[in-house]
Amino acid sequence: MKKLILPLIILISTSGYAQKKVSEGSFGIGFHLACPQSELGDINYDDGFGLNLSYLSKKFPYKSPVNFQLGARMDFAHMQTRKFESIILAQDDGPLIIGDATIKAGNRMYGLFAEGRINFADETQRVTPYISLLAGHRNYTTYQVLSLNQPNYNPEREAESVTERVVHTKRFHYGGSVGVTYKLNESISLESSITYTFGREGAALPLQNITREIGSNEVKYDNYQTVKTDILLINAGIRFNLFKNYSYNPPSKPSNNNSTNSYNSSDSKRYYDDSSRSNSNSGSISIPRSNTPSKKPLPVKVKSDGPKRGKNDNS
Repeated sequence: MKKLILPLIILISTSGYAQKKVSEGSFGIGFHLACPQSELGDINYDDGFGLNLSYLSKKFPYKSPVNFQLGARMDFAHMQTRKFESIILAQDDGPLIIGDATIKAGNRMYGLFAEGRINFADETQRVTPYISLLAGHRNYTTYQVLSLNQPNYNPEREAESVTERVVHTKRFHYGGSVGVTYKLNESISLESSITYTFGREGAALPLQNITREIGSNEVKYDNYQTVKTDILLINAGIRFNLFKNYSYNPPSKPSNNNSTNSYNSSDSKRYYDDSSRSNSNSGSISIPRSNTPSKKPLPVKVKSDGPKRGKNDNS
């Protein structure tokens, strides 16, 4: 019996209010394959793998079969890398550098966009196809990392490696996505899409155009080309639906029992002298009730052996 007391108390305490879930948008994370297109593909700019993050607002209108969302999207990709080893460093006025170095050259891409999404299903559907419109900018960067092969023998150097940006291009991009989401439950959905963005001409340097002459320590980056910067992304990821809980007290239902109401009304005044109510009842005078019962007077009796009045005693 004691085990049932606590659940019963919780049930009674929570029966007076309810909770309502309200959609507050969604957050998505996914992985993609980055494939250069158009002139960027013609110069054999290297492919890469990356990550994308996005946020979307709640749907407008909420339960319509065709609804709209606003949000933002960020994506980046790490393309291929290429190493050049046994680089002999030039000596400066400082201490002698012991050992040689390695140069790693690579390409990476970064994009930031405003997104508008149109969904073609309401909240109750498990499968939702959609299209998105994107507008923002995309960066293409070729970088170089020079690392000492024996950093422990060169403690006086400030860093073991030095990163430099060699070629950098930032261009306006616009495009869109076509995709579908599959709802696993109320909070999590799987998502896949294909994204294509168009970009204006900019400098791009494929890894194959980075050269080093035989017997030389110099790596050359001057073989870049100016091309259109279109790109295709093949995405797959997870979307988390965000909710906010609101608590509210449901209104109590009025009672239809008139007899109970009339009883409570009269009972609330049963110990009060209502002269106005008494005057309306044929002029009768109401006598206030008392909680203490009245005692009946007891008769006075004389003992049987005491003086008695005679029959002829007229006094």
